[in-house]
Amino acid sequence: MKRMTKSAVERPQFRMTVSLQFPLVVDDGCPPFGSESLPFEKVGDQYRCLQAPLFVKDLSVGDIIGCEFEPNGFLNNWWHCHRSNRSVVWLLRQSMNEIVQPVLQLLRQLGCNTSGLDELGCYTIDVPENVEIGEIDKVLEALDPKTVAIAFPSMRHPETLEDARHN
Repeated sequence: MKRMTKSAVERPQFRMTVSLQFPLVVDDGCPPFGSESLPFEKVGDQYRCLQAPLFVKDLSVGDIIGCEFEPNGFLNNWWHCHRSNRSVVWLLRQSMNEIVQPVLQLLRQLGCNTSGLDELGCYTIDVPENVEIGEIDKVLEALDPKTVAIAFPSMRHPETLEDARHN
């Protein structure tokens, strides 16, 4: 399956990247794959995430991670060395009648990057730190919660962290 990626901003293509393979726990067919491969930039003996994951929780673009590998090349263990201030939103289309592309387009206009597997209805949204979560929430309100599930597997925006400290 081909993953489609659309960026609000063109990224330079000159950096050397490596692909890290994250094993996934499949429960009752979800996620639909046993692993997810993501592009990273090698930074010394660590790795900087270049794309928001579709299935790996608590990982955002710009995070720098340390890793231990299994002999087959899959990650055995990983940990954060630095967390970026970017957030990730996941969408899961639960009805073929729901069209999410117009919402994804609006999110890109706000400055987000999106990617997904349209045939499976799985989408990820990379929310840069300069995009307000309130603006994202307004766009997501257009989706019917009965036909599109929304999750925030990596919430890092300063305003949400500040709100959490005051509650």
